[in-house]
Amino acid sequence: MPAPDTTPYAQHQPYIPQVQAVPPPPAATGRSIFIRFTRSIFWAILFSSFGIVAGTGLITWEYLQPPFEPGSEPEQDLLDEIADAIDLHPLVDSLQQANWIEDNYYAAFPSRLDSIGANGMHLVAEKLSGTQGITMKTFRHPTQEFTIMVAFLGFGIEGWPDVIHGGIITTLIQEGIDRQLLNFYQKYGNQHAQAISVDFKRRMRPGEVYAVVVPPAQVEMHPPQKEVMHLQMTPMVVRIEFPPRITPEALTIELPSMEELHAVANVQVRLVQQDVTPERMAELEAGFASQKIENN
Repeated sequence: MPAPDTTPYAQHQPYIPQVQAVPPPPAATGRSIFIRFTRSIFWAILFSSFGIVAGTGLITWEYLQPPFEPGSEPEQDLLDEIADAIDLHPLVDSLQQANWIEDNYYAAFPSRLDSIGANGMHLVAEKLSGTQGITMKTFRHPTQEFTIMVAFLGFGIEGWPDVIHGGIITTLIQEGIDRQLLNFYQKYGNQHAQAISVDFKRRMRPGEVYAVVVPPAQVEMHPPQKEVMHLQMTPMVVRIEFPPRITPEALTIELPSMEELHAVANVQVRLVQQDVTPERMAELEAGFASQKIENN
């Protein structure tokens, strides 16, 4: 700072303060800037490495943990927690409040196996059940032809880590199709053939609750084959907390956001009446084969 002025004051003379120039502080040398920059890079790399190692170790530790032994008390406790999580999910509560009809098809897996069929023949109710698989509830609309399946996806059905396998997603959609056919279209006959293509929009993660929504099918009759009905269906997999708004006049579904859409399928189903004779069925098979040849 400038030194104080010690010049004696003289009366009737103008006061002229003395100003002393203070030299500027020495400029930082190029070496100190380089050192500071190097230190910043060093600490950034060090802490980033610690974060990567810790995160990788945590993920590796999680995926190396063996699942609970089937039938053990820890597994049963976890199953109870998963069931409670589904029961308390806002979507399930909203469906129940809106008087959707719940079909307890997957409610108690062991007791359902006899009615489902031979053991090992039903993926979701047996092979894909448990803490590592799929826990599911199924609802149908009381007046419209809509089916909604609410499913909790476990950590044993991944493709890539933290990503649900595409085959599992297709299986969920197939379950929704079968539920829809059983709920509303049995009157047209038995399923004879089906074609499905799935458009995967966004990845699905384990430990989350998703819904398979199956809107009404477009039903068409083929005039030369009056015993045959063709159904066009568009099931979708979404992550929502409230039931989609249904417009009965247009038979459409409104989602809160397209970001909630994870997969959508285009499905074609052929149904044949149950009372078709073997001779007539042979004629229909020949007609199906000729149509396939013409399409090719």
